[in-house]
Amino acid sequence: MADETPSIQFCFDYISPYSYLAATQVRTLAERLDIPVTWQPLNLPRLIKLSGNLPPSTIRNKARYLLRDLKQMAAHLNVPFHMILPGAFDSRPAIAATQALNGADREEMARAVFDGLWADGIDYRREDWLPALLAAQGLPAVRVLDAYAYSLQMQAINDATAAAYKTGAFGVPTFFLQGMGRRQLFWGVDRMNYLERVVEQIRAGQ
Repeated sequence: MADETPSIQFCFDYISPYSYLAATQVRTLAERLDIPVTWQPLNLPRLIKLSGNLPPSTIRNKARYLLRDLKQMAAHLNVPFHMILPGAFDSRPAIAATQALNGADREEMARAVFDGLWADGIDYRREDWLPALLAAQGLPAVRVLDAYAYSLQMQAINDATAAAYKTGAFGVPTFFLQGMGRRQLFWGVDRMNYLERVVEQIRAGQ
């Protein structure tokens, strides 16, 4: 029997500014639709490699356009935005620590890390940027993982990344909508409106 109850998986990586912009809108979307949303960190460089995609920063004209687009989109969404140079920091410790959490705790940490990096402009060049960010956001630094736990959580993330790729993902933010026995992919902040419309269609039995 087809699943009649829709749900959303939000896939992201902290190195993606568009993931940050999407993250600022996910809670509102979930509340407006009254729909469960699972936050799933992915390893974006690994996903890019799997899909044969290219990082936007490697294409000069695209990189110039995206910088302007990011600023315009942040202004449109009325959210703060602090640009980080591509490749400036390693997100893996943060996504691993996020993967170790579940449910509301995972979302809370993800939102805090996104805000600290892309809104508050924390100094990601510091070796202890993640513990400092967690402390600034009022979250316990114990969530920074030891080497063994880090390895386990990164394996889980790499598995999730491979699964997302097999389902069609090639970048983030990616949303997977599950409903009526189907799993549909939506890519990008500007596709969240489409996602919302499809949820409404599912509920209407269309």
